[in-house]
Amino acid sequence: MRNIDQYAYSSRFKNHSCQWRIRFGGTALLVCICSQSLISFAMIFAIMVSITIFKAGIYWADYIRFMILPLCFLFLSVIGIIVNISRLPSPPDNIFSYEVGAYCLFISENGLWLACRLICKSLSAVSCFYFIILTTPFREMLCFLHGLRCPPILITLAMLIYQFIFLLMEMAMIKMKSQLCRGAYRNIKGFVHSFAMLWGSVFIQSCIKSEWVYKSMQTRGYDGHLPLTLENIRPNKKEIVYLFLFFLLMMIPNWF
Repeated sequence: MRNIDQYAYSSRFKNHSCQWRIRFGGTALLVCICSQSLISFAMIFAIMVSITIFKAGIYWADYIRFMILPLCFLFLSVIGIIVNISRLPSPPDNIFSYEVGAYCLFISENGLWLACRLICKSLSAVSCFYFIILTTPFREMLCFLHGLRCPPILITLAMLIYQFIFLLMEMAMIKMKSQLCRGAYRNIKGFVHSFAMLWGSVFIQSCIKSEWVYKSMQTRGYDGHLPLTLENIRPNKKEIVYLFLFFLLMMIPNWF
């Protein structure tokens, strides 16, 4: 997560309007939601990955590493769609079947097609999200939401949670290095004991430090709202036309 934050601040798009970045990624994501064509998904994935790597300057090896986690969740989800179970006899459209007693495990053509569409749609949506988060700092996202009249309490909570994530990561890394120096995580029993002690200690200290942070914010005039500023939220006509044309171009394969 720290690498993602560093990329967002060092992106080649950092001098461009954050509104354009968010709207462009949001438009591509809207196409992913509305589209049902594999061609549209492939086009969006190729465009967003190319812009993120070649235009924004994201290192391709790190981008692949960022994709590993969503791919793991996607793989676990797709297994339940591809592999089905039913009572004998097996359905006629199955490609592969294996009988277990009175039941049959099978893979059908409809299941493979549904899984393929789910994979393509998910990957294209993830590429849109990565374009936004790898080119736009989190504070600019909050400023954009503030300009859209998002409730202030949600923006404040999001900012505080985001800051505390890094605080927890830093405390956990320091304590884990200390445990490793003392010979922890050498076996399964030691791993479970050390892992429980680590996060128990991190939880207690995070509660203490959160109270310190809140008191320090109050002494600096915190009244429940974080001051945020943003450039004019109203998009220009040229930007609207470009986004509309991009939406139509990505939706064309669904009409044939």
